[in-house]
Amino acid sequence: MRRFLFNSLPFQFKIVLLILFLVSFIGGLALAGHLLLPGPRQLFAAGKNATSISRAVDGKDQAPHLLFNAFIAGGARLDTMALEAWGSLNSTFMDSEALGEMAGRTAAALGLEKTTSFTRQDDAGFHALYWEGEIQPGVALFFSLQSLAGTGEGGETYLLINVEGRPRQGEGEMLAWQERVKAAFRSWQVEPHLTYTLTGVIPGKLSPAEREQRARAVLEALKAERVEGVEDEELLSISAYSPRLPRSLEVAGRPVNANVALRYHATDGNTYMHLGSPLLGGEY
Repeated sequence: MRRFLFNSLPFQFKIVLLILFLVSFIGGLALAGHLLLPGPRQLFAAGKNATSISRAVDGKDQAPHLLFNAFIAGGARLDTMALEAWGSLNSTFMDSEALGEMAGRTAAALGLEKTTSFTRQDDAGFHALYWEGEIQPGVALFFSLQSLAGTGEGGETYLLINVEGRPRQGEGEMLAWQERVKAAFRSWQVEPHLTYTLTGVIPGKLSPAEREQRARAVLEALKAERVEGVEDEELLSISAYSPRLPRSLEVAGRPVNANVALRYHATDGNTYMHLGSPLLGGEY
């Protein structure tokens, strides 16, 4: 499970926001061969050449159900899962006091009514509040409100939420996380951008053919077409597009909304299968 170190976050969020999806896309495609062991990942972002496209399917988000079915088809034992969300709440640069009030509203919407202590970061033109803690044994929740002054009038204020841990109920628990996260954005009538990640364990080291077979089973369950892929001795990573998933990223004119990766780790002798939508971000 990732741990957030607040004192190590001297970034300006808008800069991160502008590059994260681009970094995720490159990490999922061209740089996958250089990825490290599972560890902390960047939070969220949108690259200038990556366009987010949302589309309702039968009136609701079908992504969790589709991803869990595809994960089962890949034959891995579910180990951890994560839900990441971000959204722009308004086009205003908020002062520290106003941001604190917003943090209280967010905590209450997330079911953290007794939460009053936040880690604060205040710089010229940038204010942020962070909170992290366990919401149940083995499940951590992190949220951040960040406000950035604009180059002219106004500015932007964002809410970022991450829930990650070891599941007890699988799909049902992910749906509960999803509703909890959406409730935090509902106060501002904002529909958040959601990123889903499932990670599972397959005992031992798979042959290249076995890796390909499992990845193909996942894509077939999603009815997804391969867009790009990279492979080396220990890793297979494939990015794809499925018309069944409700949200995609368009990069260089090509839509992508599913990323499956299988990597062998000699440290414990197991292969880890990762499935994300619209992409896997950071390290895996």
